[in-house]
Amino acid sequence: MATISPGDQPEPLGYSLRRVPTQDRASAQVERILDAACVEVTERGYDTASTSSIAKRAGIAVGSVYRYFPDKRALMQAVERRNQRRYAEAVRERMATVTGWREAVDVTLDTFREMHGADPGFRAVALSGLGDPDLETTPGEFDDDHAAEFGDLLVSRFGARESREFRLAVTMSITMGEAVAHLADRLPEADATHVLVTGRAALHQLLEPHLP
Repeated sequence: MATISPGDQPEPLGYSLRRVPTQDRASAQVERILDAACVEVTERGYDTASTSSIAKRAGIAVGSVYRYFPDKRALMQAVERRNQRRYAEAVRERMATVTGWREAVDVTLDTFREMHGADPGFRAVALSGLGDPDLETTPGEFDDDHAAEFGDLLVSRFGARESREFRLAVTMSITMGEAVAHLADRLPEADATHVLVTGRAALHQLLEPHLP
């Protein structure tokens, strides 16, 4: 995993860079590099993709890639962090019209499945062969971030009773929901439907003791 030096800049874009862009044009170039990396990894595989081929696809010099990312793994880390930011934003937007906590649980699961099926960034990470431990700065950081935000939502919007057990249940629900989604995605439609129905019920049952 690429290491981040103590002198690195803050992360206004949601992911670490060797050099933080200070102009909109430079920020757009970083996004173009990440988009090119997603396509390259999806089409050619992580092992075959290279920073030079990614640069060529992005229409920039390879030195511009290295200006922001030290290596290919750092690129995929940035893609994953961008994925997490996009997922959180999508869930936050959809939650505006949710009226019950069970529906809120379903929205988090449905959004996760939809983005893994439609967003090139999610497909690229899945096809890279790099698991979450390879892409996280600290173990479980992605699930923990989502669990903290979702737990706060359940407390503020739906009256969940705050406790250590409640927060553990929320973290379990996030982790279990991802596993259910991944399983459903690799099964035939009829089996996937059964897994999703059963999985939703299990997630609801896990959180039910903590809500009114």
